Amino acid sequence: MQAITVLNPDELGQDPAVGMDLALALGVRHLEIRTAYGSNALVLDDEQVRRVRQLADERGLRVAALASPLWKWCSPEATPGRVDSFGFPTQVHAGDRERWVERAITVAGLLGTERVRVFSHLSVGEQTESLRDDPLLPYALKAAERAGVQLLLENEPVCTIAEPASLLDVLQAHPGLGLWLDLGNLFEVGQGTVEAVEALAPYTEYVHIKDYRPRDDGMKDFVAAGTGAVPYRELLPALHRARPGLPYALETHVRATPGEALTLGAEFLRATVPGGLA
Repeated sequence: MQAITVLNPDELGQDPAVGMDLALALGVRHLEIRTAYGSNALVLDDEQVRRVRQLADERGLRVAALASPLWKWCSPEATPGRVDSFGFPTQVHAGDRERWVERAITVAGLLGTERVRVFSHLSVGEQTESLRDDPLLPYALKAAERAGVQLLLENEPVCTIAEPASLLDVLQAHPGLGLWLDLGNLFEVGQGTVEAVEALAPYTEYVHIKDYRPRDDGMKDFVAAGTGAVPYRELLPALHRARPGLPYALETHVRATPGEALTLGAEFLRATVPGGLA
């Protein structure tokens, strides 16, 4: 089964048409939507979301996933650290969260995708909340199932669940939940191994690809996939063997030359995933 390549148009800016045109030029037929027109996708009004879908349809592109910010939040009483939430608040009242879940499911429907990303609460010391025991999660999973959507948990280091053991714990506790596996994040927490990938593969429904070179000051220099420290040449074949046919989404974070990074990343993926990518 051949895997697919996914491109996020907002890597090239807030006019989604620009990124979609690059996708076409690269032979990429699937999109991930996170932000557009200066707003998080969940904050866009229905007409703006429909416009994104129309632009994709006009080019023969399909939205593979909605990269929502659900659960990348904490309570208003907590103080989050520096977090990139892509235009969405990091402090959300408990009473508002159900509405955001419903909005994400609605946006996914408007975009025509069945995959919606979620996180696991920001880590904020003693005020950190638990996703595994969050009563909102069973509600969200049932609402998603009714809508024909699957919620996929990303392993995010600034959130509570980033390592294989904790990922497996919550995925097994909530069978409707899938995994949005970020291999760069897995490497960041010291778990970028073939063994970890093989353990997580049965739950994986979507894959994020980004690469970087660690700096002496603890920061990262993001680079095109295949040119950094993440051991993709070992991880990608192992994941494909265990779980063929997955979507692989390029998330470069390369600010200066995003088009070049996406082009090189797409070439690398096609050369490294056995059988190539569509």
